[in-house]
This record gives sequence, structure tokens and C-alpha cells, in this order.
Amino acid sequence: MANIELVELTKHYKQGKTVVRALDGVTLSITAGEFVSVVGRSGSGKTTLLDLVGLLLRPTSGRVVIDGVDTSTLKDGQRADTRGQRLGFIFQEYNLLPALNVMENVLLPLRYVKSRVGDGKARARELLEVVGLTERIRHRPDELSGGEQQRVAIARSLINRPALVLGDEPTGAVDSQTSMELLALMRKMNQEENVTFMIVSHDLELASRADRMIRLKDGRVISDEPLTQPREAEPAVAG
Repeated sequence: MANIELVELTKHYKQGKTVVRALDGVTLSITAGEFVSVVGRSGSGKTTLLDLVGLLLRPTSGRVVIDGVDTSTLKDGQRADTRGQRLGFIFQEYNLLPALNVMENVLLPLRYVKSRVGDGKARARELLEVVGLTERIRHRPDELSGGEQQRVAIARSLINRPALVLGDEPTGAVDSQTSMELLALMRKMNQEENVTFMIVSHDLELASRADRMIRLKDGRVISDEPLTQPREAEPAVAG
């Protein structure tokens, strides 16, 4: 599990003579094991926030602290190692490689971390059983439904036993029923794997089922609501 501290986190871009404040002084603490949703209109800074926490971008100023480590002090190679060993990612468009089958796609992140292939395959089989895709293990992405592809992506995000999983609209490309099934699956993994989840979503119904909902507007936090009695996601349905 991961404890995350964001301290006056800022990301500015220059567009000609104009400075775009994509993120503007965000300070947050995320406790290990939390399931956090981040919401806001397009351009509010949601994806920029996720990319900064995921060490895909460097901030203009401020700090991302993961389990006491100030990542602003890390060199590029160390940041890449941290991503590979401590973080998992789920994307809206799945980002599965079409030439690889389900098993190979799940194993892909292990190419970038020190892990024995044998152990990786056992872990992949375990995860694919949890997400209900044992029978699809040799299929390629174009032979799967959208929901099945995102199940593969969820399994892939957990292959390296990350402390934190970051999801950028992870249910944005599927229908509402499948969205709830995927949410239930992510919540299950959050609880059973003791993994912290931080999910960006435009879907307020889905976001309201988190432990906590953070709202962004114009690069700033406008509310941070603990959901003291979060509603349970509907049970996942195989298929």
C-alpha cells in the first residue's frame, strides 16, 4: 500500500505568451488503502494530476511524496524504476498491444522490472482467474469485448504488485452496466490486494462509490469529500 502526499503541486505550460495553469497549488494526502475518485470538467486538471502522481510528468513546482520519498529528487532512471515497481496504470482505451495475446499483455509490465518470468506467469494466471478471463488467455485483444479488454488492463495494472493503481477514465469506453461491473472488480482488488486506487472519472455515479471524492476546477481542489457511507458497487457479472 502507498501513502501519497502532494505538496503545493503545480504544473504550468506556455502557449505563446500565455501561461496555462493546468494544476495550480494542489495539496492532498491519500492514505494507504484508500479508493479515491477525482472529478471535474474537461480542462480542470484531472489528467495532469494523475500524470504527476504517476511520475509521467515533472511538476513546475511542488512535490509528490510516495511513502516518504520525495520523487522530485529522483533522477529519470529512478522515476522509471519507481513507476515499474510501485505503480500500476489503467487507461480509458485499454492500451493493449494487438499482436500479443491476453497472457502476454498482462505480463508486459514485467519487462521493465526485475521479476522472474515463471513467477510472473503464475501471478498473471491468478489475476486472470480473478477477472474472469481464464478461458480467454490465448485470445488477442480484437477477439475480446470492450469490457473484457478492460479486465485485461486491470489485471495488467496489478501484475507487479503495485502499491498504487492510477486509472484515467478506466470505464469511459464501456456502457453503464459494464462500468459498474469494472468498478466492482477494482474495489475487490483494492480490498483483497490492499492496493491504493486513484481514479479520474467524468461519471459522478461511479465516482460517488469511492471512499472519497476530490473535485477539481481550473487546476485547484474545490472540494475533498470523504464518503462516509459509500454505496456498494453492483456485483460483477461474468462475461
